[in-house]
Amino acid sequence: MADDKSVRNQLLAVCLVLLYVLDVRICFCEENASDEFEEYLLCRQCGLEIAKASDLNKRPSRAAHRQRNDTIAGVDGVLIQLFKNPQENFFEVITAETANVQQHGQPYRQDTWWPGFSWRISICPRCGFHLGWFYEPFAGQQAEEQTFVGLILDNLLYQRYADNLLVVPKSYRS
Repeated sequence: MADDKSVRNQLLAVCLVLLYVLDVRICFCEENASDEFEEYLLCRQCGLEIAKASDLNKRPSRAAHRQRNDTIAGVDGVLIQLFKNPQENFFEVITAETANVQQHGQPYRQDTWWPGFSWRISICPRCGFHLGWFYEPFAGQQAEEQTFVGLILDNLLYQRYADNLLVVPKSYRS
């Protein structure tokens, strides 16, 4: 009987140590989960990852009809600007240092929303959906002017929102 009790106590001690180690590892993983997860903006048409939230930046334009700051994909203070093109279409645009877009056509200097920058249409490399415009400094501009992408907010989807969508197969519907 005494041997059974000591074996039981040893097993209990081992189990408690294992539970403690697992609890510490789980807490560590939960604390660092936000560091490992990078929020993306996705193409609303096909879901391709287009831009990291950390690549969003503020690039104000005097051509904007309206400007506001908002939190987008966990990034506070993202500048959202309302623009109107020559065809009278309105677009809410955010800017990013870089994005996974394909440039389409030649650069245009006319009707630019950012003086000193030419623009090209930017499309999704997977499905060809219009996502915004790629801006580059005019030829001969100073080297400190950087290229950037103006993305149409309505043509993007937040990754966390997309991850929460639930699709139920037809076989489970009544």
